[in-house]
Amino acid sequence: MIPPGPYIAGAMQIVDALRLAIRHFNAGRADEGAALCGAILNAQPDNPVANCLLARARLRARAPEEARTLVDRALRAAPDYPAALELDAQLLDEAENGLPETVARAYRRALIAGPASGGLWFAYGNHQQGALDDAAGAVTFYRRALAVTPGDIPVAMNLATARLKLGDPEAALALCEDALARRPTHIRALALKSTALYDLGNPEPADALTGFGTLTRPMMLPVPEGYTSLDAFNAAFAAAIRNHPNRRDDYDPTKRAIRGGSLVTDLLQHDDPAIRGFRAALDAAVAVYRNALPDLPGHPHIDGRPRGYALDVWGNILRAQGHQDGHIHNLGWLSGVYYVEMPEVLSEADTDHQGWIEFNHPGYGIPDRGTATTHRVCPRPGMIVLFPSYVWHRTVPFDGGGERISVAFDLHPR
Repeated sequence: MIPPGPYIAGAMQIVDALRLAIRHFNAGRADEGAALCGAILNAQPDNPVANCLLARARLRARAPEEARTLVDRALRAAPDYPAALELDAQLLDEAENGLPETVARAYRRALIAGPASGGLWFAYGNHQQGALDDAAGAVTFYRRALAVTPGDIPVAMNLATARLKLGDPEAALALCEDALARRPTHIRALALKSTALYDLGNPEPADALTGFGTLTRPMMLPVPEGYTSLDAFNAAFAAAIRNHPNRRDDYDPTKRAIRGGSLVTDLLQHDDPAIRGFRAALDAAVAVYRNALPDLPGHPHIDGRPRGYALDVWGNILRAQGHQDGHIHNLGWLSGVYYVEMPEVLSEADTDHQGWIEFNHPGYGIPDRGTATTHRVCPRPGMIVLFPSYVWHRTVPFDGGGERISVAFDLHPR
């Protein structure tokens, strides 16, 4: 749907309106930019620039169908317009039924039209590494993207990931160190650095990043106010999680680490006594953690300690063979998990570590070459485990009945 906007007529007015729309979008004023594009398209429906600007806005608003209509209109008017070809490739890549070779052809066509686009080389590299599982091909495209946009950290981090997949930790470490020289607390750079150090046979600095027992540590949650024990609280909390209005089974597995279970997003955004009690107890636990941090000048986790934070909290309900793949939390400073209810199979004596949380096992397709110092914790109800957001972590699958209910969270600096 084309948004309403002022009346525009004449070529000069359209050019001026396009320039202003671009300024609005670049400044984060999406509504103003979209209104101007709508006015342009009311006067000139096939204008490829306005169609593409509005298509990008619709993509950011998670409306791919509307974006596809706008891009198709731009391509009919200007079949070789680089921005339209780039958006066409992106939409094909993100479509559930997008065939890998069809997507690859779209990227190649877009690159012929606009070879100087670092973003396009980056997107094509992501396609190679993700959809085609071709890390070697991805390296070529990420290097081209960096040649166009030197110092681009997201590109460098995807290149470092591909290098680790290919068994080249030295090149991956160099990319991480370059990124950290500019952003010393960059979460993904720190995670990839730790893996590269382990693979290079240099575990001491990687172990120092994880800080097991100090920076990464389990503790018991304070009993929330209004409850006589953690057992009583957990019974009420488990019911609140199971019955939460945001519980869903249709989450996107490409955007979540959970496998084989239910997800509860925005857990705190529901008025329930147990949820309110958890929020207060979590704040108290975080205060204990912060006060116990060691004096380590120059350590990225210590130096990145925020004055204040916002919480992102979600619930995970796992059943037999359910687990979480290895992952990190890119937007946090501190992350953690609270254990509400555990299946009976979980045991300190279990040599298979079923249902345990495990640290330093890399994710995102990076092979575990057995070089890392692995730490595992057997969860029990009432336990909270806190760790820097850059520390790799996963859960080990479990067999048998029962549910594994946990609550994960990030502290976002502010």
